[in-house]
Amino acid sequence: MATTPPKRIGKYEILRELGRGSMGVVYEAHDPALERTVALKTIHPQQAAIQEDRAAYERRFYHEAKVAARLSHPGIIVVHEFGHDEATDILYIALERLQGETLAEIIRRGERLPWAQALEITRQVAEALHHAHEQGVVHRDVKPANVMLLPSGQVKLMDFGIARLEAVQLTATGQSLGTPLYMSPEQAMNEPVDARGDIFTLGAVLYALLTGRHAFAAQSIGATVQRVINEDPTPPSQVNPDLPGAVDGLVARCLAKAPDDRYPDARALADDIALLLEWRPPRDGADAPPTGWAPSAVPSGRSARPSPPGEMTRTVAPGAASRRRRQWIGALVAGALLLAAAALWTTPARSRILRLLTPVLAPSLAPPPSPDRATVAESPPDRVGLPARMVVDLRHPLKSGTLHLWVDDEEVLGRPVRGTVTRDLLAVKLREGVFTQVLEVEPGRHVFRVEVSWDEESRSRSIQGRLQRGETYRLEIRLSRLGKDLSLRWTR
Repeated sequence: MATTPPKRIGKYEILRELGRGSMGVVYEAHDPALERTVALKTIHPQQAAIQEDRAAYERRFYHEAKVAARLSHPGIIVVHEFGHDEATDILYIALERLQGETLAEIIRRGERLPWAQALEITRQVAEALHHAHEQGVVHRDVKPANVMLLPSGQVKLMDFGIARLEAVQLTATGQSLGTPLYMSPEQAMNEPVDARGDIFTLGAVLYALLTGRHAFAAQSIGATVQRVINEDPTPPSQVNPDLPGAVDGLVARCLAKAPDDRYPDARALADDIALLLEWRPPRDGADAPPTGWAPSAVPSGRSARPSPPGEMTRTVAPGAASRRRRQWIGALVAGALLLAAAALWTTPARSRILRLLTPVLAPSLAPPPSPDRATVAESPPDRVGLPARMVVDLRHPLKSGTLHLWVDDEEVLGRPVRGTVTRDLLAVKLREGVFTQVLEVEPGRHVFRVEVSWDEESRSRSIQGRLQRGETYRLEIRLSRLGKDLSLRWTR
């Protein structure tokens, strides 16, 4: 039987219920002091722990809430306040109110995101986890329901510290942990969990985004646990043939049973995803997933598709490093030539832009030296016929606006851009937005003109560049917060 929600918890005025879980209810609430809307996560201590453990449970609650509150990262939900309301005997955490949808909602309705977007979401979560891990905080419950995708493309990781509280609750009350679809093997065996456990669970989330199905799904909880501990899932590219085969090795390394076989930290995972989004091979050693993963075969009757440079080699033997390097080079040339040929076949010859590639929301690239327009060398023989690739990377403080790009007076891009509130300082809302698009461009010298417009204002600047065949360049576009100055800069 439904209960009537309280009108107030602490200083917060309850507006409506957003959802409920095993420990309590999440409300949309109003903070009258700061005139802002928050998400109020509530916990009933009498439900969360048996009475003789209640004092210890409350101490743990305050400890975990403090841990979550000290994390400050764009990819982690902000904790405004926490406390205990004596009138209702409720523990609460006030969080920033996010407008978006969780990955669980996307998966539940059967939607399969473009693979580049799925990878970018995972990269952002990995960056957030790396920040937490550097502070000594392990999430322990990375799952689609705890990842929010905002309209701007930004990702927010939620519920730090809550997993440990839930573990206390379930142990005390004898309840089941539920279907462990996103549990690491060491967690399933009740062994100590460190940051590499979060990498495993994030890999399971990525698998679901790429394939539309769970990596370890089975008919029962016990069977699922056995699969998590003992079985490798089918490589993603065998489930979704549209995926580049290089994804298999990345996912395999995340889902390795032994923590030592996974990525050493979440930053390394984020870096490899960024390389893959740029169609570049992972760093040395990243192409060696654990043994037991079968090579990604092409289904009968289906022609092989071009893959990004760095098709993974799935069996690793002593002395195989040189063979892997030759395979990387072969995949680089063959895959890129096929992509260039397809682009030239389907695009009018006079256009400077061969095609727009799958949009990437916010890739993170290491910034190599800027290309010198006057001294770019001629293309080596193995890159003849390849297009150049250009990553358009905009960062801005706008609520909404439009980005336009012209190449030699030909408009090639016109896209709306949006930002999200990153800080709410009394009456001032600080926003940040990111937009990235990958284009294939004819090699040679070009003039690039960028315009960013919003409300009744606009800013425009131009930059020249000579693009070399087979190379990838990034045009960084920055709109400053103060003065709205527009700046352009090349990186490679």
